[in-house]
Amino acid sequence: MGATVAVPDPAKEASTRFLREQFRRYYESTKPTLPDRFGRREFGFMFWTAGIVQRHLGFTREEELRSFLTTRVPAHAYYSSAYYETPNAATMEEKGWLGADLIFDLDADHLPDAKNMTYPEMLEAIRGKIIKLHDQFLVDDFGFDESHMRIVFSGGRGYHIHVTDPAVLDLGTHERREIVDWIFGTGLEYSKAFQESVYDTRQYQGRVYSKKRIKIAEPADRVGWTRKLVESIRELARILEPLEKQKALGFLSSFEGTTKQQAADLWENLFAPRGPTRIRGIDRLSLEGQIEILTDKNVQVMIGILRQIHKIESDTYEGVAIASTKPFGDTDQPVTSDIKRLIRMPRTLHGKTGLAVVPLTRDALDDFRPLRDAVPKVWTDDAVRMNLKNKINLEIRGEAFNLAPGVNDVPQFLAIFLAARGLASVVSEA
Repeated sequence: MGATVAVPDPAKEASTRFLREQFRRYYESTKPTLPDRFGRREFGFMFWTAGIVQRHLGFTREEELRSFLTTRVPAHAYYSSAYYETPNAATMEEKGWLGADLIFDLDADHLPDAKNMTYPEMLEAIRGKIIKLHDQFLVDDFGFDESHMRIVFSGGRGYHIHVTDPAVLDLGTHERREIVDWIFGTGLEYSKAFQESVYDTRQYQGRVYSKKRIKIAEPADRVGWTRKLVESIRELARILEPLEKQKALGFLSSFEGTTKQQAADLWENLFAPRGPTRIRGIDRLSLEGQIEILTDKNVQVMIGILRQIHKIESDTYEGVAIASTKPFGDTDQPVTSDIKRLIRMPRTLHGKTGLAVVPLTRDALDDFRPLRDAVPKVWTDDAVRMNLKNKINLEIRGEAFNLAPGVNDVPQFLAIFLAARGLASVVSEA
């Protein structure tokens, strides 16, 4: 028998032609955001036919890159995190590595409940994770300055942070891996924040008996992971506060090693009003930072619970949202460790969404909504006839759409998104 010949799919071919033409229009009207040391970067591209990739390219002038984008019209455009002596050399050995930016990549596949989320829900959840990574780790822990960081929406389901601080450029894979380990809390010792100390010793019949208490790091010493772990205790108290008492006790006692009596004692110390002022423990814990309002046994119970919560992959447990108690950050580990990674080029387009790869300031990230803010302005409201595979319920560019399966006329900006995601195909004109 002869080789099987692939039968062309007219609908797919029409959609690809449509997307390619719209991408060309975009690149003819938009200047890409060039990386630092532009002439030292390797560039790579993926095209509309599966498996067609071109890399090991170097450009010396912006006009060369723009010409490539408008004539070849790639589906995806990338550049290297690394700087090279000869970026267009055919092999990595010949390129001559000079250093590399430190890249953090967070995508929706890092979300524990991603399979149950809509695309907009994924985008919102991953935005929260990139804010935490930026604020609590890159700024608070590592002290990187805003001028040496660039946040980028990937155009797909996530965000990147490019760190260009001179201090990181020469770091090798091993050193970058240590940064990853810090963010993930690898090998974290809870005892660093919560140490047992002896406050009384007695002798009886030749044996020494010691009384111990949990000593929590002094406020001035609560930095790095110590601060994060103390904050985890506060967060656990905060998520308990709105719960009805019996639900809170059931939640606490569901953890291994926590008895119903221990759960009740903890709840009383946190939420029962005390003294003439009727102030509760949770108020002193939250407003004054007085973690000492908890007894040693309370703290031991909370540490035991937190150890278990921190191993739960889901963001909910027993119907309670527990994500805020988890102090760990997240990043795609191979990407951050890699010293030769290709990363998406800002202001290019993502071939599987038609959305732009958008560079952002930290302030802009707070209000950034991809389906509103990453839809290129060059996409029009002109009607495009599409054949939808399933019903569509989506808000994009500020307009809500509720469409039935089958043939629909939709605005061009929605047609590009649906075609790129494979949710619909362009109906060819007869």
